[in-house]
Formats: sequence, structure tokens, C-alpha cells
Amino acid sequence: MKSNIIKVIIALVFLVLFNVVFFVMDIPQTTVNWTCYGFIHAAYLCLLATPLFCNVGNGLAVLSASLYLRAMFYFFTELVIGFIIMLIQPEGNQWPVIIQGLLLAIFIVLQLMSVLANDATKASIAKQRMESDYIRDLADRLRVSMRDISDPDVREKVHRCYESIKNSSLETYPGALDAELALQQNVMTLCASIDEGNKEKIAKDAKRVLFSVQDRNAAIKRCRMN
Repeated sequence: MKSNIIKVIIALVFLVLFNVVFFVMDIPQTTVNWTCYGFIHAAYLCLLATPLFCNVGNGLAVLSASLYLRAMFYFFTELVIGFIIMLIQPEGNQWPVIIQGLLLAIFIVLQLMSVLANDATKASIAKQRMESDYIRDLADRLRVSMRDISDPDVREKVHRCYESIKNSSLETYPGALDAELALQQNVMTLCASIDEGNKEKIAKDAKRVLFSVQDRNAAIKRCRMN
């Protein structure tokens, strides 16, 4: 709550100072000046609204940097242009509106394009994390289960499964869903066999896991080619 109040106060500082200068310094209330007044406030509001379009979360803050930089650049550019136009005081209001309107339009288009690009990147990062979690979870299951194996030969068979899964592709595709579900089921079956301590069943289930990894990798390869 306290931080929000501080942010509001900081945001109001410019508005107060600018309006004090505009109304107290006896600036002529011409159409040109009112046009600049409106565009400068619009630019500042765009800067204040930037957090609404920013990504939050671990590793995603960097995606917001370009949005903040562009909003700040647009605001200060508009501020300078607005003051220059006020000083020049052109006879008509047409060119001030065209120049500042074009600047605002360019900013909005570029900002929205960045938002779309950031959303796509965010979705890609989420997909990568999901894919990584899937493989890491299966590998961790086998790694934990191997602790209960005392027989070196049996342990070596399970370890091959562990290495095969850990080194398999992190990518996933809808077309590989059946192969991934089969791999997950076979890993769970192997872990259950390890808990039972049945060596023959462990060896048989370990082979199924290796075949499932091969099937998944082949399915992903086919999806990449399509």
C-alpha cells in the first residue's frame, strides 16, 4: 500500500509542475498551445500506462525493458517538440496536429508490435519450461528410484534409462503426445517394479522405457519434418 502511494505521488509530480508552468507562467492560451498541452499529457499517460503491458514473472522482466525505453523516449521527444512548437507559435494548428499526431501513431504501432512480440516470447518461454519440466520430472523419478537398487547389473539397466531420458529432446509436439504418455506410463511402471524389488520385471520394464524413449524421439523428429 505504501509503495503504491509513493508511485502515485511520483507520477503526479510532473503533472503538477507542468500545469503550474502552463497556467502560472502566463503562457498564451492559443489553439496551438492547447494542442501541445494535450499531446504532452497523452505522451505522459502512455508512459504511466506502460506497466499494464509489461510481462511479469521470473526471467520475463527483460521483455519489458524495450517498452519502458520506447515510452520514455516518446514522452521526452514529445515534450521537446511540444515546447518548440509553443515557442515558434505557427499561425495555423494543422502542422502541429500532423507532427504530434504522427509521432503518437508511430509510438502506438511500435509499442503494440512489441507487446505482441513479447507475448509470443512469453508463450515460447512457458512452452520451453513445460517441456523441460516434463523430461526433468521423468529423469528425477528414475534417479530417486535408483537409490533403492543394490544390484549393480540392475542399477546399470535403470541408469541407462535415466541417461536416455535426461539426454532426450526437450521439445514436444501434439503429434508426439501418445509416445510421451506411453513413456510416462512405462517410467511409472519401472519405478513401481523397483519398489517391489523384482529384478526380472525391472529388466523387462527398463527395456520398455528405452523403446519408449526411442519412439518419442522418432515421433518428435517426424513432427519437426512436417
